[in-house]
Amino acid sequence: MAGELLGMKLIYMDAGSGAKRAIPAEVIAAVHKHCDLPIIVGGGIRTPEKAYETCNAGADIVVVGNAIEKILH
Repeated sequence: MAGELLGMKLIYMDAGSGAKRAIPAEVIAAVHKHCDLPIIVGGGIRTPEKAYETCNAGADIVVVGNAIEKILH
């Protein structure tokens, strides 16, 4: 809510590049519940199932950079 009140246009939640654990769905859902801004979530999302869970929790965009890099190499 603070970001929204400060005039931010989106919320970016990132567990870090190559994170071992993604941001929990419960945390994403809590932010989604209290914020009307678009939510971008990244870090630790390695499977289609985890990407689906992240979207289902309220993420508008899912960042899967390292997972894609592994497929391409």
